[in-house]
Amino acid sequence: MSCPLTAVSAAFDPLDLQNPFPLLQQVRAEEPVFYNDDIDYWVVTRYDDIKAIFHDHDTFTAANTITPIVPFSDDVKTMLQAGNYTPVPVLSNNVPPGHTRIRKLVNRLFLPRRMRDFAPAIRQLARRRLASFIQQGETDIVAALTYEFPALVLFHVLGVPDEAVARVKAWAGNRIELYYGRPTPAEQVERTQNLVPFWHYVVALVQRKLANPADDLTSDLIRMRNGDDAVLTINEIASCMITLLVAGHETTTSQMGNSLLHLLQNRAKWEQLCATPNLIPQAVEEMLRYDPSVCTWRRFVARPTVINGVDIPAGANLLLMLNSANRDETIFPQPDEIVFDRPNVKDHLAFGYGIHYCVGSPLARLEMEVLLEEMTRHLPSLRLLPGQQVKYTRNISFRGPVSLRLAWDEREIGD
Repeated sequence: MSCPLTAVSAAFDPLDLQNPFPLLQQVRAEEPVFYNDDIDYWVVTRYDDIKAIFHDHDTFTAANTITPIVPFSDDVKTMLQAGNYTPVPVLSNNVPPGHTRIRKLVNRLFLPRRMRDFAPAIRQLARRRLASFIQQGETDIVAALTYEFPALVLFHVLGVPDEAVARVKAWAGNRIELYYGRPTPAEQVERTQNLVPFWHYVVALVQRKLANPADDLTSDLIRMRNGDDAVLTINEIASCMITLLVAGHETTTSQMGNSLLHLLQNRAKWEQLCATPNLIPQAVEEMLRYDPSVCTWRRFVARPTVINGVDIPAGANLLLMLNSANRDETIFPQPDEIVFDRPNVKDHLAFGYGIHYCVGSPLARLEMEVLLEEMTRHLPSLRLLPGQQVKYTRNISFRGPVSLRLAWDEREIGD
């Protein structure tokens, strides 16, 4: 087995998301597949390699996608067992045939026509959130808008009460740190103390929907089950819900922050959207390509294989650099430029590819399009406040600004 380690790969810090793009460009050219002993993963950076890996789900399984980077300590395992923490693989970390059965049902929740039913409520929510701070003239847009907005949207479609936003956002952040960061043993225990009540909340939510179904996606899933565990178990429904209550809003929060940052850094692009709002759907796709909030994903190697000339053993873990693939020069010419009319922009891998393609992508696209429509309409003078340093949390997979201070001239929202 070859195990290349050069100065380029040695410089790679998998948890440093501050500005990964220059190094990734160099790695793609010089060492597109390399081993990182810091996390015991093989890192893959080129578009064609990553797309082929997503396509071959027999050789490269999804079994490790929600495996903690730092293995759980015995104390944590005891806490999870005592807390009856029993989620099972359902979507991103599941494999056929179980994945096929569950995915077929969950796909029906997020059909574009079903999402259109929620569009008016999403637009009203965006307008209310903008109205809550627009007269201030400046704000941290993450704290004021993008942190809660995707959660409020998701809660509406899943049937979760709005008052749960603060708790669920905090729980979701804890789960990301626990599984995708590098917590100390004490931090692991602390995060687990919050993970158990998160699971209990989701289980109770599903039980409430069983007793009183409503017009929401959780109830839709219960109706599809129709009391038959062979179709879907109650525990699988709860497992779907906890997955969606993390991936369904944290990722969109970060993507909105990334998009606003880059559009305002390239002010002519923002002005172009204000003047020509029909470009917004293309702009959303280009932002997903340019700086995806899910910047990496993972796969487990089920049998010995070769990736770009490098021998990879069975049992190896792969870290797939989606942010690198989306700037692969062989696929996207001038990859470091924002180009709204890029002809192949929808070929980006921000939502993955193949059988595990992001099930919530129609909702994420709708949220981002609606929010950009409302912000370009009501805040055309939006701009970055100078002198701020944009920071990102240390983890391997989720990239978005912690805060982003913006200013504008308008003092009141339009009609």
